[in-house]
Amino acid sequence: MNEIKSPVEVGRFGSVYGVRGWIRIHSFTDDPESIFEYAPWFVQTGDSWSVAKLTEWKRHGDGYICKLEGFDQREESQSMTGKSVFVDESSLPPLPEDEFYLNDLIGMRVVNTEGYDLGIVDGFMETGANDVLVVKANSDDAYGKKERLLPLVFGSTIQEMNEELRKLVVIWDPDF
Repeated sequence: MNEIKSPVEVGRFGSVYGVRGWIRIHSFTDDPESIFEYAPWFVQTGDSWSVAKLTEWKRHGDGYICKLEGFDQREESQSMTGKSVFVDESSLPPLPEDEFYLNDLIGMRVVNTEGYDLGIVDGFMETGANDVLVVKANSDDAYGKKERLLPLVFGSTIQEMNEELRKLVVIWDPDF
């Protein structure tokens, strides 16, 4: 498959390593090495997608470096620095019933337990303790918020997730 229908970000290219085209790769997968099991990798440039074919990878220090087909010089690999690595959602393994991919939360409506509509999940931030939901507030938000950052902690902040209705119910003060 060389086209992407439902992109899921799984990593990001870092700085180049050496002079033979190797580049650092930062994995966003639970098991960092599992990024190398997914293929093909896609990289977005403007409105178009291109395939980045992995030829080799290895552990380096506390991270990873990889080699891409057609990137044999340091200068060629520099063009990938900072670009996100995507795979098509269909290439991800199925999960048990009670688990989900973070990407599944994007676009979900977020409502607090009092029924106030806080906005839509727009992305995530990684912190040391837990992931954080980036919730884009509604344009007519009564509290003047543009976005809210909510800890992604089930049973504490997140009270309910309804995948069918695409809705999260949270304990959260809308003024915070």
